[in-house]
This record gives sequence, C-alpha cells and structure tokens, in this order.
Amino acid sequence: MVHKVVIALTLIITSFQVHTSSAEEYKHLVALGDSIPYGYNLEEDNNNPQKDAFPYIIGSEKNVEVTNMSIPGLTSRELLSAVKSNDKLRRTIRNADYVLVYIGGNDLLNLVKKNKGIDGIKIEQVAPVIRDFIYNMYSIIIEVDKLTDGKVLVYNLYNPYPSAGDKLNAPLYYLNLQYASLIKLMNHFTSIQLIDVYQSFKGHPEYIIKGDVHPTKEGQKALAELTIPHIQ
Repeated sequence: MVHKVVIALTLIITSFQVHTSSAEEYKHLVALGDSIPYGYNLEEDNNNPQKDAFPYIIGSEKNVEVTNMSIPGLTSRELLSAVKSNDKLRRTIRNADYVLVYIGGNDLLNLVKKNKGIDGIKIEQVAPVIRDFIYNMYSIIIEVDKLTDGKVLVYNLYNPYPSAGDKLNAPLYYLNLQYASLIKLMNHFTSIQLIDVYQSFKGHPEYIIKGDVHPTKEGQKALAELTIPHIQ
C-alpha cells in the first residue's frame, strides 16, 4: 500500500501543471491529504483534483499558487511514509509558504468498513486507531516543520455520518479532543494552526453529499472560509 502511495504521489507531482493554479505574483500553498482536499465526488470524473475543492477556492480568493497533492483513500500512516521518503514531495513542501494537512478520515472509515458498519463499534476498537493517528500526526507535523518555514494548517475531522448521532460523534469528539491537545503542545515549537472543521460541520448535513461521506460544493466553500483568515 505504501509503495502504491509513493507511485501516486510521483504521478501527481510529475503532472503538476494539471493540479496547480497560479498567479503572476504569488505565494505557494501545498495541500496534503485524502479525498477531502482532493474534492472527490464533486464531479463524475475523479481522475484529477477538482477545481471546486477548497484549496483552489483559497487560491482564487487569496491569489496564491496551489499545488494539490492529495490522494483519495490516503491514511495518516501512508502520508507519514510519503512525507518522510518521497523526495519530490519533500522538495515541493520546502517551497511552500502554506501547507494544508487534511488527513485521518480514512483511519476511522477503514475501521467502520472492517466492522461492516457503525453499529457495534466499541471504544476499545477505536482507541488504537486514535492512538496511531495522534502519533502519525505528530510525526507528520515534525517532518513538515523541518522542511518549510511556512505556516502549517491542520484540520480536525467532521462526522461523515451525521444521521448516526452519538455512534460516531463520541469517538470523533474524543479523537478531536486529543488532536487539539497535541496541537496546543506543538504550538510551542512549530508554526501550526488547527482548523475546527468538526464544529463547523455540526448541524449542517447540507455540507455532505447525500449517501456519501465527502463534502458538497457548499461544504468545500465552508472549508475554504475556515482557512482563508489564516492566509495572508
């Protein structure tokens, strides 16, 4: 799986003009993550990152160049491996003024798939996933911070199944609480900012594609609006 991720990242970088929006005078924003910043299912064709994905909305609003290196299905473990070992990815991060890191949804969704649904998932099953995610995020942030002097923005996780209520809200609340504590600690020695997607999406089912787990165009706009105040 990690080998496939490295190949996918290489393909994205080598075809980078397809996934980059630019202006004559610009700063450089790099988006890392999964299908959320990719803009998956905004259109029928998912072969390339979508123009209505939130990194591109930010690029248009703030006149910054955007390189979207997100990969649908990516987990935090796979992103950590790529950030550590993919030379082209590391070079791209070095040139960034802003790095957006949106990852972690697949860590939980893979558990849901393994359990064949949300029903019956116990906190004992969720705890190791949260532990590994927090460790992976700490390591990703450390690696990215070594590579760039730019601002690093990370995102907590919204509930992709709002109709499930507390079945997923409880573990997500716990995960996001641990995540916030990690970022608060890392604020002392890294230039990092946490974007609270969980609260923003709460009570807004229209932000998620019906019968899907991905943001609608309205949801992508909400993600951009949360981020724009942090882009100078």
